[in-house]
Amino acid sequence: MSHRTPPGRAPDYTDAFLAVTGLLLFMALLTLAALAGWIWALLAGAALDRAILALPRRG
Repeated sequence: MSHRTPPGRAPDYTDAFLAVTGLLLFMALLTLAALAGWIWALLAGAALDRAILALPRRG
């Protein structure tokens, strides 16, 4: 029989986990907001293009 010392306590990574999870959530929400803004800009540009083309030409 060997006499080993019991292992110590496991390291507490709770703070690191919460910090990284918060950062990932922030990046995910920022990405979604950027994509929504990009789509909104495309739709607004297409609508303005249609509106400008619908205007009567001068001259």
